[in-house]
Amino acid sequence: MRKVVIFSVLCLLLFLVPSITVGIKIKQESETESFFNEWTFMQGIITRLRRVKINGGRFVEFNVIFVHYRTHWYGNVRAGFFHRFERIIFPEFHYGLLSPRLVFARFNMALFT
Repeated sequence: MRKVVIFSVLCLLLFLVPSITVGIKIKQESETESFFNEWTFMQGIITRLRRVKINGGRFVEFNVIFVHYRTHWYGNVRAGFFHRFERIIFPEFHYGLLSPRLVFARFNMALFT
C-alpha cells in the first residue's frame, strides 16, 4: 500500500503540476535569442539519451515512453502527450533537467506536430 501511495504522489508531481518545473533556469552555454520567441517545454519519462551531430549541429535524440509537452510559436500554444516510443530530436541547448531516463526541460524551438 505504501508503494502505491508514493507512486501516486510521484505521478501527480510529474504530470499534473508542470508549473513547478517551468521556473528552472540552468544555462549550459550561450546562445542567440530566438526572433519569434518559440519554445517547447517537455516533462516525462524517456529511454536512453543520445547526442548526435546532424549537418554540423549538435542535437539530442531520445525515444519517449510517456511525455507531456507544451509548445509555443507565433502566439499559438499547443499541448499534448507523446507515448509508444516515438523518436524526438531537439537541439542540445536547453534549460532544465535532461537525464538518461527523465526530461524536465525547455527547448528554444517550437515543436510542430
